Amino acid sequence: MAPIGKDSPAAKGKGLWRRRGVRFVAIALTALLIVVVLPFAVVLYPTLKAYPETGLPAATSQLEQNRQDIAHLRRLIEVDRSFTPASKAAFTHALDSLEQRAGDLDHPGLAMAAAKAVALADNGHTNVVGLVGGYGFGAVPIRLGWFADGLFVIAAASDQSRLLGGKILEVNGRTTDALVEALRPHVGGPTNLAREFVPNFTISPELLLAADLADSAEGSTYRIRLLDGRVEDVALVANPGVHEPLTGNLWPRRDLSPVSQADRGDGWRHMLDGVTLPPYLKQLDANSWHEYPLPDLLYVQINRIRDDTPEGLSRSLAKIVDEAEQKPIRNAVVDLRFNSGGNYELTAEFSRRLPEILPPAGRLFVLTSANTFSAAISTAARLKYFGGTQTILIGEPMGDRLQFWGEGGRTVLPNSQITIRYTTAYHDWEHGCSLSQLRTCFLLNYFYDVPAGSLEPAILRSATFADYATGKDPAMSAVMQVLMVGNAD
Repeated sequence: MAPIGKDSPAAKGKGLWRRRGVRFVAIALTALLIVVVLPFAVVLYPTLKAYPETGLPAATSQLEQNRQDIAHLRRLIEVDRSFTPASKAAFTHALDSLEQRAGDLDHPGLAMAAAKAVALADNGHTNVVGLVGGYGFGAVPIRLGWFADGLFVIAAASDQSRLLGGKILEVNGRTTDALVEALRPHVGGPTNLAREFVPNFTISPELLLAADLADSAEGSTYRIRLLDGRVEDVALVANPGVHEPLTGNLWPRRDLSPVSQADRGDGWRHMLDGVTLPPYLKQLDANSWHEYPLPDLLYVQINRIRDDTPEGLSRSLAKIVDEAEQKPIRNAVVDLRFNSGGNYELTAEFSRRLPEILPPAGRLFVLTSANTFSAAISTAARLKYFGGTQTILIGEPMGDRLQFWGEGGRTVLPNSQITIRYTTAYHDWEHGCSLSQLRTCFLLNYFYDVPAGSLEPAILRSATFADYATGKDPAMSAVMQVLMVGNAD
């Protein structure tokens, strides 16, 4: 048979069908792009949108540097989705006012003014971070901690060790309550979150002066009730910030343990030096650890939701559950009081599995504080949801609302290097995300979030300074009381 030529009818027919096939595939791919990929991109784009580059030339004066930083900060409302139309207008107005005095602002002044403007979003994850005495800002030689009965000195340089255990009554003539109220506008989110960070500001005369709460950047005066009952006005001189400025939050509550006070050198003393630490303060540097206070009680403390070497957090928590499953466990405690968050996917399987190994009459206790934040809130929500009526929250209200904006990222002001945390995706751990919120909710929440309902502690417990100093843990005492008598009232 003679070969078929390229101009023969058969060859032309094959070419026609080939072209039609290519055209069909192209049409199908275009339809897929329109129906699936483009909507998906539209949903994801606001969440993944990067902070816009300002592209400014090198500044030649402090005035020009501040103006450039303010110009960079103005772009925040282009990416951060927690701002409402009203708070966007307020933010723009605040930056207009800030620009008019840009030539008068030193580094602490710009940092605190920026913090006040950013906090107008009223979102716990949208803030200026790293405003901490000792880290890029001067600090007096004491460290402070909140307790149920007030603000106390928990660490001090050796030459100020007599102040250990002293209660702060006033700072530069203001009561601690007045100080919290005055610093509140500099931190977005609920009031207890702002209160949690007050010790970071209170030890820095530079930051207090920038907030009009001090007369000098060189030092501050603290009215302190000492352990022997005497009340003294103590003038403390600030030392320069010896550490690099922080690009994330430092949670003062972690200073309650002498093993985790990162900026303490040999010349410092801690309130609990030489004291046998209670379990909840022993291993704050560990991502997670566990023990069995009773043969049928598992205690797990998760201090951060991040991977660590040599094994990841999810694997470590899975091994804890596997081990507990082989024991006569009836009840469990998950301590999230020092957990400021991370990647909630790492605790997702743990929060589902742990309630499953408890018997129907067992209890699951979740311990919380104002340091319980972000992914730690997500973890608490899942534990409550999967534990159902077996779950009891004990401690203090958590550090954010159950509806908040998260994800996003950080941007750094080009000259001052002040770090801003911005947010792009919505979370609702009370009701869960609905399909109508597809363009706002964090996409992974449609796989992991739960309608947990209220996460207010059923049993409120907060340590007094005397509890702390003597190694008592009122939250764990409440757990034991529930297990013994059925309630903690």
